[in-house]
Amino acid sequence: MIVGSELQDWLGDRERQRRTQAAVDAFRHDWNQGAVHRGFGAAMAALRTHDAPSVARAIEALFRDETWIASMLGSLVEAMRRDPFFDPPFRVVSSDIHNGLGIFEDDNVTIAAGVSHAGQLAAKKSGPRGPTSINFTGHVSLLKFLSAGGARMSFWEAPEIKPDFSAATAGRCTRTGERLIEDGEIVTVDGRYQSYVVEHARSNLVVLQASIKRDQAPLRVEYDSATGGYVGCSASGDGVSRIQMLTTLLRKLDCDGAFASVAAFIDHPDFFVRWHAMRELLGIDAAAALPHLKRMAARDPHPDTRSAARKVLDGFDAAPKASKAA
Repeated sequence: MIVGSELQDWLGDRERQRRTQAAVDAFRHDWNQGAVHRGFGAAMAALRTHDAPSVARAIEALFRDETWIASMLGSLVEAMRRDPFFDPPFRVVSSDIHNGLGIFEDDNVTIAAGVSHAGQLAAKKSGPRGPTSINFTGHVSLLKFLSAGGARMSFWEAPEIKPDFSAATAGRCTRTGERLIEDGEIVTVDGRYQSYVVEHARSNLVVLQASIKRDQAPLRVEYDSATGGYVGCSASGDGVSRIQMLTTLLRKLDCDGAFASVAAFIDHPDFFVRWHAMRELLGIDAAAALPHLKRMAARDPHPDTRSAARKVLDGFDAAPKASKAA
């Protein structure tokens, strides 16, 4: 962030602020209507089948042409040189080691350009937990290393994440190799059963990343690199995460009609969404939820969901006996 008198002057000058916003709006228009963005859209529209392998092949072809990448980065740099308060009109994508901008998104793929910081990578690996976490994202990714930073990456595999995933059958992850990454290299990682870790980098990595939305696994799964053992899992998609958040919010707000709204999700295709909805139903009205819970314990297609429902039912059955004994 720019601080000091220059920022103070800009904040006090409405005309300068309007010019900055006009430049941002013009850049957004030119990018959305420009050849690169239209090329992305055309490549996706031309797909005969909208599955992960087809999308990956189309994206790889786009990534092999570096002329548009240099043009995009050059235009961004020039815009920021002209106006230090120019804010790129792209969605910010960030984590504790990576900062980037989302430059294209449709129903097939999200593409982002960004920087992974060598210092932050090193700090994370030397932190309290160390390099123990291996994450399998549940989706296919393509990584184009515009500048690989002398990175050395290890590669890992685990049993494929399927809709019937269970902690009991999660298996273990194993290290399959390690190698140096070259500038310009494209690496494809099928996050349904593959993962990677940047073990070392001499300098920052500049990366173009495509996250393919088609054929995603319902979960992202974490393993421990030291033991290879299963650690935990979470929803891989924004949609199901929103369902979980909203059903919890409905319970907490005690909304009229909340029970019926939440009950609509106990038939959701993802087992963990069904169980989350059932937990919220029990919190809203346990007596009304009991018939649904019994059906889930008897008929749910996923063993973990059936088991969890049966355990809660056992708790219901034990409660009156405990009361009488007291």
